[in-house]
Amino acid sequence: MFEIFKEINWTLIGTLILVGALVAWAGDFVGMHLGKKRITFFNLRPRHTSRIITVITGIGISIFSLFAISTASDTVRTALFSMNYVRNQVTTLTAELQSNRSTLEKMELELFTNKGDLQEKQKELQEISKKLSKKTKDLAETVSKIHDMETQMSKAKAEQTTLIKANTALAEESKNLEISVQSLKRESEELRGNIQRLREGRIATITGEILAQRAVTLKGGTVIEIDSVFERLTDEATTLLAYRFGKKKEEVLAPILDEGTKDAVRKKLVNTNERWVIRMTAMTNAVEGEHVRARVDSYKTKLVYEANQILVEKKIKPQITRPELEELIFNALKELNSKAVKDGLLRDPLTGNVGSVDTSEIMTILIEAVGSDQEKKLKIRAANNIYTEGPVKITVALH
Repeated sequence: MFEIFKEINWTLIGTLILVGALVAWAGDFVGMHLGKKRITFFNLRPRHTSRIITVITGIGISIFSLFAISTASDTVRTALFSMNYVRNQVTTLTAELQSNRSTLEKMELELFTNKGDLQEKQKELQEISKKLSKKTKDLAETVSKIHDMETQMSKAKAEQTTLIKANTALAEESKNLEISVQSLKRESEELRGNIQRLREGRIATITGEILAQRAVTLKGGTVIEIDSVFERLTDEATTLLAYRFGKKKEEVLAPILDEGTKDAVRKKLVNTNERWVIRMTAMTNAVEGEHVRARVDSYKTKLVYEANQILVEKKIKPQITRPELEELIFNALKELNSKAVKDGLLRDPLTGNVGSVDTSEIMTILIEAVGSDQEKKLKIRAANNIYTEGPVKITVALH
């Protein structure tokens, strides 16, 4: 109930009471003052003049009241001067409100419809999500399978590459084997021919056998000088073959030197003043009555051991037995052979040895040392100056 009084514009009411009191007092004062003076306007009677003044005063009072009220209240001022505008605004706003209500109702209807659609879409989205999850799982499995397949493919490619390399190697090896087989066939045929020739005649040379050897010190190393050495080697080899068959040198075919090896030796020896050894060796087996094919090789030679130089020295224990002493001498000679090769002496292509020893000296050593009560020393010395071409000639003595 008391809330109604809170909504009353007490300021406006107070202002109206105050203005009414002032206007009433002012009208009374003006009326009394004009009535006493009997003022007239436009030749009218004072009574009529008083009425006109009263009307004008009332009008002024009304205007002053309106002005006072308008000043005191925004609401009254709006109601007095902007009522039509406000009414038009209210009408427009009411129409807009009605339109907005209609729009709102439509939007509520659409919202309701959209809610239904949204629920359907959410259901569809859930189903799609489930399908997507399943597809994602399937995709992961597929990717894993693809990865496994790629791994297997990489292994297969690596194995294929290995197999291709192995196949290439086998093919190459097969070619080499075919070449080897062809070579072996040719050698077999040559061996058959050589065996047949050996059966039919006496052996002239064996492959790798030294036919002749000569140490020379060249003076300028001219081609003529080198060719003369070849001629001397050929003559020595022919003499060797004649000696083997018990014939005259004129009755034996001279060896045929390989031109390729001759050219190689010429290139090495031309324009040199050093000491060289030139060796002629048989290139194939040959029998009596056929040419011996030979090659020549050159080696720079030098003094390896001086005469009487101790080459190997071994202690012989007291009461040594013959088998023990024979083994000791054999090992000493084997050691000497290895030492000589290491020091630069040329081996015999057939035997692999570098020299020889007098067996009579060995027998003397055996007789003197076997069963002796004293410790002795076996000394092997160089019999003479020994050069690269050899052979190693030695003397054996006890001390």
